[in-house]
Amino acid sequence: MTLSRPFRSILTAFAASALVACGDDNSHGDDDVDAAPDVDAAPEIDAGIDAPPFVVPTPVAVTLSATGPDQLMSAVAVPGGTGYYAAGFAAATAAGDRIVTVAKLTAAGALDTTWAGGDGIAPTTLVFAGGADEIDLGLQPDGKIIVTATVASGTAGDRDIAVTRLNSDGTVDNTFGGNNDGVRVLDLTTGSVFTGGTANHDRPRGLAVDATGRIIVHAVVRRVTPGAPPTPEADTDFAVVRLTAAGALDTTYGGGDGYFALDILNSFATPRGVHVQADGKVIAGGYANSTATNSVQAVLYRVNADGAALDTTFATQGLFHEVVLQIQTEIYGFAVHATHLVTAGYGRNTGDSNDWVSMRFALADGARDTTFGGAANGAVVVDPSGMMLGDNCRTAVALPGGRTLLLGSSGSGVPAQDAAFVVLTATGQLDTGFGDGSHVFPFGSNRGDQLWAGAVNGQSALLVGWSGVATQSDAENDDSFAVILPLP
Repeated sequence: MTLSRPFRSILTAFAASALVACGDDNSHGDDDVDAAPDVDAAPEIDAGIDAPPFVVPTPVAVTLSATGPDQLMSAVAVPGGTGYYAAGFAAATAAGDRIVTVAKLTAAGALDTTWAGGDGIAPTTLVFAGGADEIDLGLQPDGKIIVTATVASGTAGDRDIAVTRLNSDGTVDNTFGGNNDGVRVLDLTTGSVFTGGTANHDRPRGLAVDATGRIIVHAVVRRVTPGAPPTPEADTDFAVVRLTAAGALDTTYGGGDGYFALDILNSFATPRGVHVQADGKVIAGGYANSTATNSVQAVLYRVNADGAALDTTFATQGLFHEVVLQIQTEIYGFAVHATHLVTAGYGRNTGDSNDWVSMRFALADGARDTTFGGAANGAVVVDPSGMMLGDNCRTAVALPGGRTLLLGSSGSGVPAQDAAFVVLTATGQLDTGFGDGSHVFPFGSNRGDQLWAGAVNGQSALLVGWSGVATQSDAENDDSFAVILPLP
């Protein structure tokens, strides 16, 4: 059943003061600062007149495991318009190891049986120990495949960042990382295990590859203050980490330790999207609760090419972290266009309900466009279901013509949560080339469904996610899905 409706609601909101917040579906030890259920209760404003009929594409099951859970969290286009790579995990049983896995999909969204030994599936050597959004995918200029994931360190309560590389045929490239196993493990929080109720966290949340093949990871870290014994900080920080193309920590970056860390007023950091510019500067986004806003608010910052400091020509001394919607405004990802970027996330101005939130920032100086979409304060807020449900937007993908594809879910729990996507025009309006521009649809029957990532290849886009439960229970047999969206 498709819940595409003649009228979709675009809500506008602006906030001045704030409270503490939250509503997200992540688990597996994820340290996101929002953790309460979402139930949409905001008023609606009519989005406009019904557009010509649009046929919502049929989801395609991507069976990475026939007997255990599997999820897809990231996607990139294969050069030359020949299909897509997608990455996530697969396990043989509900209690089995979740193996970080790459799949190659055809232009129709099916597994490419000409790849990786004939089934289109390439398992890595990594055992996943993270939550949603902690497996990411990128391509180096020579076509080799970079994958990042959260892994256990061997010490109770500790997590590290693992980076691995596959050859274009799906085999592990053992020349990567310097240990003859194709893996580089990054332990940025060293010397102590945090005992204050939350584990040490080194977790990857975003991946970019520059034109020379260098690897940029956006991560959450808990830094340690030297001493006897060393003392982990109470909060977590944003970190931009750079590796060489061969997988070594780039000690020419970040003042010699290979990464730049951003500590926002003793807040818990939730890093998300990252983009490396042609000049080597890095733009990274996410969200944090802090005393500057007294609420959960978006974070967008730019780091100089050497990783030593924030680029003070961007936003306010290099950082945007202001109240937009009063209680909560998050950035989960962003789409980069020629002169600006458009964010994806969710939040709310009042109450305990979330809707999708999108903003536009200039690439040149980080200025936020407060006229975007014709919304008050430039915060375009969309209720995909039009049914007052809780909604979570997970990422944004740049489409031809300056359009932006937003992906995520609508509703909370099982069976109320369904996959959803929204297409915005270059000016931030619902794109009527896709019906009314907003669509909610289930993958299966009475399960929790969500889209998590996407990529564009020619005149179509791949959307990937999974069907299971909103809480990602370890006992649930989640199943991966893909959607191929034609681009009118």
